Amino acid sequence: MGAASESGKEPMISASALEKYGYCPLSWWLSRSKDDKGSPELAKGEKAHEDVATDLGGIVQDESQAKVFESVVLWFAIAATLISIIGVSFIVEVEVDIGMIMGAIALIWVLAACYFLYKAETMPKGISTLRYQRIILIFALVATVIGVLSVTLLSDFFHPEVAQILQAISLAWLVGACYFLYHSLKRFELAMFKRRKHKVRHGIAYIDSQKKKPKLFVSEKYRLSGRPDFVLLIEDEHIPVELKTGRIPRGPLFSHILQVATYCVLMEEEFGSPPSHGIIRYGQVENEIEYDESLKDMVLKKANEMRSFLISGGDVHRNHNKPGKCKHCSRRNICSEKLA
Repeated sequence: MGAASESGKEPMISASALEKYGYCPLSWWLSRSKDDKGSPELAKGEKAHEDVATDLGGIVQDESQAKVFESVVLWFAIAATLISIIGVSFIVEVEVDIGMIMGAIALIWVLAACYFLYKAETMPKGISTLRYQRIILIFALVATVIGVLSVTLLSDFFHPEVAQILQAISLAWLVGACYFLYHSLKRFELAMFKRRKHKVRHGIAYIDSQKKKPKLFVSEKYRLSGRPDFVLLIEDEHIPVELKTGRIPRGPLFSHILQVATYCVLMEEEFGSPPSHGIIRYGQVENEIEYDESLKDMVLKKANEMRSFLISGGDVHRNHNKPGKCKHCSRRNICSEKLA
């Protein structure tokens, strides 16, 4: 069962293999055997992971579509306002206070800016806040322009019929804006529901999925690889998150810490700066694992131990005397050293 080095390089070690090795070296070694068929618990866990990946992918898609709809709403509203202004300026036969009309339109835009300001302040930190701030700025600028026009615009030419046509077009544009606003809010609410469900408060930079295999993170320097369940973007940090199904332990298990620490090493290699921590989730229980040099050294030490076994085809044994570990091990049925 020995493994030859690849093109003279040391064997590549995956984060999932490190997790198995951290649980029990013999369990990891047996997982490489063709006789290892897994277990119903593993299959159930894979399905649960895929369900989460689908929801997280839905968050990214819904927020992306909501952003598109918001942009359409903005430009529809601007176009409707401009057409309405032109239409009002064409009125000559009806005694109308152009300034009052312009002031009313400007007030509408100011109120819209206040609404988006409220949305920006109530958004979870790091989610779409900058986009709403840009919208507020545009709305405020349009309101200012309209306010200036209400004072300076003169209406001394064109016919009322032209104004009526332009007002009708303006109304149609506003109806279109309302349509897209509805869909934008609907997509946004769907995304927020999924965020609350999975306690995701920050941007999602990466999602692992069996259906759509994403990029494999690789460190040639340390000969490590892996795909975290997902990666959060918190300010400028890429924080790996590992989801664990099944029983919820009193605290994070060593093997799981080893796995998420490996992802932290990969994030550091990929993005040029180390994350402050990684996250392990057991159901709704979230554990932050501080990432530092000592944790990194432990990952590299365990990976080197594994390589020595792979290169030599070494004599790997169980490293614990805990019946509970053996009881929950998915390789128990093919293990010759299992505890009763």
